[in-house]
Amino acid sequence: MKDKENLLSKEIKTYNENKEVLLRDSSGKFVLIKEDKVIGVYDTRNDAIKIGIDKFGNEPFLVKKISEIDEIQNFTSNLIRLVKCPL
Repeated sequence: MKDKENLLSKEIKTYNENKEVLLRDSSGKFVLIKEDKVIGVYDTRNDAIKIGIDKFGNEPFLVKKISEIDEIQNFTSNLIRLVKCPL
């Protein structure tokens, strides 16, 4: 697995390389990026996260709001698929 310093570095680079087009075409929406590929643009963060989990499981991927000013948010995907165990 990637070390913490490099985690999502490819995805962030991909976002920055595509930011101008994303802002022009999809400002305010949420982009899903895996490595060097823009997977899709979605109306809500939850839609993008759901597609990311469905496609990539518990592997790192980037979901980012497309906006002029970047907002820093942390998210841990391993909590989404938490299943209650019967007692």
